[in-house]
Amino acid sequence: MITMVVCIKRKPGMTQAAFTAYWRDVHAPTLLACTDFTRHIVSYVQYHIVEGDTGVAALFGASGDYDGVAALTFADEAALTAAFAEPKYMTDVRPDEFNFVDTENCTTILTSPFVVRAA
Repeated sequence: MITMVVCIKRKPGMTQAAFTAYWRDVHAPTLLACTDFTRHIVSYVQYHIVEGDTGVAALFGASGDYDGVAALTFADEAALTAAFAEPKYMTDVRPDEFNFVDTENCTTILTSPFVVRAA
């Protein structure tokens, strides 16, 4: 398994509420409708900012620079590469990302998940 973790920064001028609503209610369905892309993924999880942080996040150096995190898991690197090479991803999904994401100020990390404890 390989998981692409993307720390997302919202588009300048967009409120946190508008960003969250667009990502959840517009972009997620757009991505899910792109079966050429989704046939390559194991899972797609959006992590939205929780209002009223208790300060616990500061234990890990939380800077507040990001507005959410996306985690896309693939069976292997070949599946990840194939997903992002799909023509429908490039024509249907990728252009939508520019509607709500400041792509130049995001951080992407490719990871190999190691589950310590699952629910």
